[in-house]
Amino acid sequence: MKIVSALSTLSSAPALAQDIEAQIQSALGAPPDLVILFISYQLADTFGSIVSMVRESLRPGHLLAVAGESVLGGEQEIERSPAVSALAISCPTAKLRSFHLAAEDWQDYFSDEDFFLRQMSPAEAGAAGPEEPVRAFFLFGDPFTTPIVQLLDVCSRYFPKAPIIGGMASGLDKPDDSRLALNDQIFSSGVVGVSFAGAIEIDCLVSQGCRPIGETFVVTKSYQNVVEQLDGKPALAAIEEMVSALPLLDRQLLANGGLQVGRVIDQGKGSYGRGDFLIRSLVGVKRETGAVLVGDILRAGQTLQFHVRDAKTADEEMRLLLEGETLLSSAAAPPAGALLVSCNGRGTKLFDKPHHDIALAHDILGQVPIAGFFAAGELGPVGDKNFIHGHTAVIAIFREATA
Repeated sequence: MKIVSALSTLSSAPALAQDIEAQIQSALGAPPDLVILFISYQLADTFGSIVSMVRESLRPGHLLAVAGESVLGGEQEIERSPAVSALAISCPTAKLRSFHLAAEDWQDYFSDEDFFLRQMSPAEAGAAGPEEPVRAFFLFGDPFTTPIVQLLDVCSRYFPKAPIIGGMASGLDKPDDSRLALNDQIFSSGVVGVSFAGAIEIDCLVSQGCRPIGETFVVTKSYQNVVEQLDGKPALAAIEEMVSALPLLDRQLLANGGLQVGRVIDQGKGSYGRGDFLIRSLVGVKRETGAVLVGDILRAGQTLQFHVRDAKTADEEMRLLLEGETLLSSAAAPPAGALLVSCNGRGTKLFDKPHHDIALAHDILGQVPIAGFFAAGELGPVGDKNFIHGHTAVIAIFREATA
């Protein structure tokens, strides 16, 4: 397997495309199996031209593209400025299938399992069978037309062992602003994606940038996203009591960044730490009833722990996850490359220095090829289920299969 990343900030669409082509061709020397292009939304008017020129020159087996508020590649994160980043993958032992899920077909996808599998499963194209399950999916979607929570639930049900990695197009002002591409087709709605099967390893890290505070609570009364009671107390009163007992630093962080809610994914574990929580926002309170509103659907019996998020915590968590990943290298092949999808609320909006996420990934993983973009919602698994996240960095790490 060989992976190459490329980044260009040249001033015109032809120059950008030619620069990306030259960087990839000089490193690979042969048509790649997959090219993923990340194109700054400032280049939306020339999105189709850039895709067409890169595809005609490189002739990849599959090409995906998505427009974003910012892109990243090489050693840089190019925020809110014209740029194109690319990840090119050659892996003869992997089996790929690319697809577009059209917005007008969502009900068919969700109600007809055979129809859904025909669109997404490599088995339909003869690329995978019972002995070669889907290893992973990359998905890039339009946030206005994609029922992403329902789509991820269906994917988790039909492909329970396949992580979904990617993100939603960003930099948009209104519906129809999205730019997505599959090979030579350009879309403004739905989802484009690729499935991987065969002899390839793809590990996924989801850094939610939070740490727990206080003690855990059990939801004792709730409906939909409204939590009425925690541990038998009015939810707001329980939270205020917990906050009053926190150290001063944590209370200051809450004042600056707000309170996050961590829902335990695996209730059976008994004790919980980083990676055991799905982080969601506390979106409102009902002072007349003492209830709180959470950006998630909760039910009685679930365990919650509140979290804080800040730059220091985000750095520490991402670092810990990446360092844990490097321990695999002693028993597995070293990383060959990575896809990095960061929230458009990270970058210099969160950290006091530019290029934080990609620099940290290189610092821990080494000088492997990395490319990606800043999304309006990042896709990645927590536990055994796929979710859409916010303020998160999702990293897919490619390795040669060892068996």
